[in-house]
Amino acid sequence: MIETKTLKQIQTIIANGETCVVNLTAEWCSDCTEQAENLTRFGENLATKQITCYTLAVQEKKNIYLSDEHKKFTEQLGGHGFPRTVLAVSGQVVDADNVEIISQQQLTVLAQQFVDQLV
Repeated sequence: MIETKTLKQIQTIIANGETCVVNLTAEWCSDCTEQAENLTRFGENLATKQITCYTLAVQEKKNIYLSDEHKKFTEQLGGHGFPRTVLAVSGQVVDADNVEIISQQQLTVLAQQFVDQLV
């Protein structure tokens, strides 16, 4: 399942020690739009292991963050590069180098990589 959340909601989820995936996007990003078409199955694959995927837009215009907090959060999760798909386990970011994972095939492989890190 893919859920769109606010920055504050996602920060709280991570602070509470949840294991989840955070997908950072930018509204100007064509790769983000293309990836969005393939996220449903990705979310379903994660849900089989009780992992929720949250999506958060952090920029409307290229290189202009919605707020300083959005910029800081993006930097905490690996920095610029969209879409960025991040695994947090028990509230700790453990895998943040997944940028421009767009196709259904790439997302299926990534979901399995995330699941394998939980074993």
